[in-house]
Amino acid sequence: MKKLKEIKLSRLQLDILLNKEEREGFGYLLKHGVYCTRCNAICKRGVVNYTVRLNWLNDIVVEGECALCGQEVTRTMEFGESKSFFDKAMDYREALQN
Repeated sequence: MKKLKEIKLSRLQLDILLNKEEREGFGYLLKHGVYCTRCNAICKRGVVNYTVRLNWLNDIVVEGECALCGQEVTRTMEFGESKSFFDKAMDYREALQN
């Protein structure tokens, strides 16, 4: 597979790409699935001040701060494995080129 360009996504763009179930999964991972190296645990209060990118595999990469201690955190969420999400992401990429 050709390595695709990473794309920064706004929250609106992310919301369009995710279906209801995926949105719920994203929200859950954001609150309960990001590891903080300073706290040495999952971010107990979630992640704040985050940005979202679509990586070259059409996975979602979140970079932000642990809401408890402020440490920078990163989590790759493997949404690109979902055929429906992958197809929507590819359509989005194609629309950007036109």
